[in-house]
Amino acid sequence: MTSKLSLEHTNKLFRYMKDGSSVEEFLYRFDLSRKELDGVLMACRIYGKEIDIIKQGDKEVFERIPVKKYSLKKMSPLDGKMIHNQICVVSDTHFGSIHNQLHLLNRVYEECDKRGIKIVLHVGDMVDGNYPNRPENPRQQFLHGFDEQARYVCDMYPQVDGITTYYILGSHDETHYKNGQSTLSEWIPRCRKDMKYIGQDCGEFNLDGVKIFMDHPGGGSAASLSYKPQKRIELLESQHKPKILLIGHYHKSYAFSYRNVQCVLVPALCDKTQFQQKQGLSNALGAYFLDIYSDKKGNIQYFTPEEILFKKEDIWDEVGKDKAKVKQLVIKKR
Repeated sequence: MTSKLSLEHTNKLFRYMKDGSSVEEFLYRFDLSRKELDGVLMACRIYGKEIDIIKQGDKEVFERIPVKKYSLKKMSPLDGKMIHNQICVVSDTHFGSIHNQLHLLNRVYEECDKRGIKIVLHVGDMVDGNYPNRPENPRQQFLHGFDEQARYVCDMYPQVDGITTYYILGSHDETHYKNGQSTLSEWIPRCRKDMKYIGQDCGEFNLDGVKIFMDHPGGGSAASLSYKPQKRIELLESQHKPKILLIGHYHKSYAFSYRNVQCVLVPALCDKTQFQQKQGLSNALGAYFLDIYSDKKGNIQYFTPEEILFKKEDIWDEVGKDKAKVKQLVIKKR
């Protein structure tokens, strides 16, 4: 049954599997057998939502297992020696695609402004790129070529006083260089002083001594969301191992801790593409807010990744709506 459950359907079922809620009532509500429930629980684990079934009196109930909050040391967050940072992480906006969701990116930056967040990290594939070898590509875009897509970033990417966006480039961004040696790393920082280039495919960001590695790999994702990130961490030499690993490209959402590295698979801010639909791939749409407490040596003491996922009703399926209604988010401080 897990092969039939998309991330969207799994999230829907998971919302009804609250702590202490009856397993029997859940099965009745969704007309599921006990074997099918096992498949649902497996799908939840694949998508990073740990849940168990326990006995409570004479009935069985669900118990959620917290996996998104880590207390790594026995130190109080109120300790004056601790350094506290809050940042936002986004990825795979694919500007120029008919599936891009600028209005949702605007909502993320509005929330950053409300929370007082000053740093946003973008983990690649900012634009949709140019693939001459894909005949279907032009009709899947409303912006074509480097000039149109780069201009859209400069003119439309959210601009909020006090917030700096640090970004790496992914495989879609790189197609412009392969086709004509044009790169967003050169032009965006010239036009936008609030946007800083880190690297192609990967880059390192230092947050008050906390080493953060931003990675935009290639290839497809594995059945288990943690498999490829774990292999990536295992290949890192100890002296180069970051404290936080942020991974884009897969359009998946998952956060876990492995070998003292806090890893986050960053969801996309672009709706499901024709390619994903054909391949039967899920598409997580959202962002992460990271709450980080560290010591003066850059060691993380407390780490809370807050997952923000958008629902189907939040998505605009037609780019015409995007072009007609969405303007650049600009927030000026007095």
